[in-house]
Amino acid sequence: MSLVHAVHDYVPSQAQYIILLIIMPLAVACNLFILYHLLTDKNLRKELHNHVIIAILFSSLQFNLIHAPFSINLFRTGSVWPRSIIACSIWRFTAYTGCNANDVFLAWAAIERHILIYHSNLMKQPRYQILFHYVPLALLLVYLIGFNAACFLTPTCFTSYNFNVVFCDASCLNAVPFMATWYLMVNQLVAAIIAIVFSLALWLRVIYQRKRAKGTVEWRRLNKLTTQVLVITVLFIVLEMPYAITCTINYLKNMNESIIFGYGNSISLFLCYIMPIIMPFACLLGLHKELWPRLMKPINHLLKRNEKEKSSVVATEQLSITKK
Repeated sequence: MSLVHAVHDYVPSQAQYIILLIIMPLAVACNLFILYHLLTDKNLRKELHNHVIIAILFSSLQFNLIHAPFSINLFRTGSVWPRSIIACSIWRFTAYTGCNANDVFLAWAAIERHILIYHSNLMKQPRYQILFHYVPLALLLVYLIGFNAACFLTPTCFTSYNFNVVFCDASCLNAVPFMATWYLMVNQLVAAIIAIVFSLALWLRVIYQRKRAKGTVEWRRLNKLTTQVLVITVLFIVLEMPYAITCTINYLKNMNESIIFGYGNSISLFLCYIMPIIMPFACLLGLHKELWPRLMKPINHLLKRNEKEKSSVVATEQLSITKK
């Protein structure tokens, strides 16, 4: 039984090519814009709740810079380039790590929001920041790199390649059923459940406290932290949950022979790999109060400049007419 799928044959390659070609440049630009401000602005950088967002953005950035170009070229030409074991290994490892990182970091973000909001005084102390903030992030990063290296940087995967499909065919993971099951159940399904349950619980707690805290500084902070994680969670539910569900169904009951299931699984898989690509837009939406004015500032400046130039031209024309 195939536990982890690597191709989406039922989604037309031309459609995937056009979608990625349009979205990817915008996603990279959005990603770099957010990272620039989160890393260079001292006030944004020191906020603990932004650190997991930075981790998610970095995982999405490497996914966009490696997976998307490989995929675009494959959908355009029908073959992977460069056709080498090293290139395919890098593609597999970075793509799966990027997807896993989005899922796992989002699950941790949903948990951490409860700690940062309802134990804020505790988290002001450096030792608790290290214990409950920096250590978990570091451990998750080590886990993600180690797990995916164990899955895709192994002799089994080095001998299994198909240069005409996505990831050069990453089904070598199925050769180790335990790893494939862990990938599906823990990295996807459990992470999804944690993200949804803790985000929903946070939202309910905020609703419960709304009347008491509304209008205060604490309410604005509470609302901001909740909105950030809820926006990403909704995107997660829409794009990644369908694939987690189809994989679980296939795991419990082999549906590989069903054409209808094949269509559903292929479409859900494609949506799953769209998630890291458009993640920066969700992060921007969650950080709109902090970053939207900065995004609009150069645009407004350009519009005002054009208006001044037009006014100057009109004034010059009127002056020349008056002289005549």
